[in-house]
Amino acid sequence: MRRIAACLFVARGYDGVSLDEIVQAAGGSKTNIYAFYGGKEGLFVAAIEDALTEVLRPLAGAQTEGLGLEAGLTRLGRALIDALLTPPALALHRTLVGEAGRFPRLGAAWYAAGPATSQAIFAAFLARRLAARPESEGPDVTLLARLFHDMVAGDLHHRALFEPEPAGEAERAAAVGAAVQAVRALAGPGR
Repeated sequence: MRRIAACLFVARGYDGVSLDEIVQAAGGSKTNIYAFYGGKEGLFVAAIEDALTEVLRPLAGAQTEGLGLEAGLTRLGRALIDALLTPPALALHRTLVGEAGRFPRLGAAWYAAGPATSQAIFAAFLARRLAARPESEGPDVTLLARLFHDMVAGDLHHRALFEPEPAGEAERAAAVGAAVQAVRALAGPGR
């Protein structure tokens, strides 16, 4: 039900979809929606959370075992930007921006299921690759992960939200490459 609800909400906005339409398309009942989600708003937030999880699935599944710092960050960065620049992900983000002002829970859900999740994946990778240093001498992996996320996703994603064609292969590779080099420099010598 949540996947179908998310598709409807993204296509037509919160106000453009009724619970009756969701029940007709997905099955179930309005009673179940109220029992499980507390109503349309709860279903909306849950459906958007599921959709965000789906967007980040390629990043969560990116294999980095055995890869060094640069190769691993490159793989993770490409997984993130490629996922964010898909038409469904861009449509989802536009919906989030349009509805977040009315639904404060939506903003928190987006951050937890989106940027916080990808930053945690980056931080875990960085912690494994930079573990040889004593904590007092090593970089703050949480900060590095946030910087990496923002460098990879920032400009290209923001432009794609409003331009008809997302960035091509060369722009994506350049953005990820620059972010990898910046993190490598911030991580310090020998990394």
